[in-house]
Amino acid sequence: MPDPVVALQVGAVSFVDEGVTEVLDTVGERAGVNALFLATPTWTRGTGGRQVPGFPLPDHGKQEYDLDWVGGNYARVHPEHYGRTAIGPAGRAPEHPDFDLLGDVIPEAKRRGMQSFAWIEESSYADELRRYPNFLSTMEVDIWNKPARRPCFNNPDYRNWHLAIVEDYLSHYEIDGLAWCSERPGPLTMLMQGPTAQGLGLVTCFCRYCREIAADRNIDWRRAQEGYRKLVAWNARVAVGDTGSDGAFVSFWRLLLQYPELISWQSLWTDSQHQMYRDIYGTVKAARPEVQVGWHVYHNISFSPFYRADQDYSAMSHFSDFIKVVSYDNCAGPRFHTWIDNICHSLFADATPEEVYPLVLKILGLEEAAYESLPSTGFSADYVRRETERAVAGVEGRADIWPGIDVDIPVGRAGSQTRQKDITADASGISSRLDSGDQLTRCTPESVKAATLAAFEGGAQGVVISRKYSEMRLDNLSGVGAALRELQLLD
Repeated sequence: MPDPVVALQVGAVSFVDEGVTEVLDTVGERAGVNALFLATPTWTRGTGGRQVPGFPLPDHGKQEYDLDWVGGNYARVHPEHYGRTAIGPAGRAPEHPDFDLLGDVIPEAKRRGMQSFAWIEESSYADELRRYPNFLSTMEVDIWNKPARRPCFNNPDYRNWHLAIVEDYLSHYEIDGLAWCSERPGPLTMLMQGPTAQGLGLVTCFCRYCREIAADRNIDWRRAQEGYRKLVAWNARVAVGDTGSDGAFVSFWRLLLQYPELISWQSLWTDSQHQMYRDIYGTVKAARPEVQVGWHVYHNISFSPFYRADQDYSAMSHFSDFIKVVSYDNCAGPRFHTWIDNICHSLFADATPEEVYPLVLKILGLEEAAYESLPSTGFSADYVRRETERAVAGVEGRADIWPGIDVDIPVGRAGSQTRQKDITADASGISSRLDSGDQLTRCTPESVKAATLAAFEGGAQGVVISRKYSEMRLDNLSGVGAALRELQLLD
């Protein structure tokens, strides 16, 4: 059996602050890291910059927040690859302009036998992207026929922009792989799983490109739009406690019966997201077949049976070399606690969180602590094993499964230094509203070790240490190494 992949997500700032050789030596010795997910491009705090302002700084790196962090492309930009998109090149990040994350790190990684992956975070909600020329012309169109907050997967300029980034990296760097991240649920999922801010235009997309696809599928986009307008009104009423005489669930189901286009449009949206995956996969393989391609499947797959139904591992395995399944056990407790509360103000508003929680656990095949205890306990290591086993069975041997291992992912609200631009719109449905404090769950070396062991027990071919090195404590990172030593995978 080949050695498992032990990948670490890490951004440019860590190498600039601490030194390339120092970081690689540290993570290799402490965690047995043999692969790097190098975060470029990124415009969001989940993968870029130092610790999110307001959360405790870790015990390494520069001991101050980078409050002016912007993000962008941390590799060299080669404009000749961007001729097929009106957006133009993926702009060089203003931070560390003399540092080339791929060019400066890959040679040092190779000398240590480490693989290097371009870790591309879509950052669809980032304000900075709105400053790119013509980026606003790629926005989705909402139910009121106005531009929305997110770019459309079917817009050729947006699609070609991402493919140009991929082509740029493939042409100029000896990357071993590419991992692409898109943390977006579709319109029906958004409205079912919680109250939806009406002004954000999250119920989409009705642009001319999506309408053309709908016509090919014999879907009446006007009927879909009409149905979603009524569903948005339902969502708003239920959110404030007005469930009507028939209740929230029955009135929701009635709308599905009256407008089957609601489900058809959700499928169209999800298929468009997955077509982006296919295009990236095909582009990579056409250029360099040996380069590995995979996807980050975000945490909602553990919480929402509806999002889980959208993400079919078997289907995805035909255009994947690996899938990084987010199975962050520690932060799952506060996140799922909030998710259950949210859905009890939407689809399941006829019941309380305490009543809904055991039902959803049963549907998802989970066994976790009592609902009121989740914020302080997190999820168990057995959750990681179960999610890994399910994913391994789903891909049927056609792709590797590399679960994400939670090392110090922040939970709760940040402190007072947080700026509005560091807060992503709560559109993914997994953010925790709970206050920070001693009552919230925390990672320990033992919990990280247990999660890593559970991933391999579940049949994983590797793990991805997440979210980013610049927020991890070194003793907790060492929990990965302890697990590998127990498995006799590390000296």
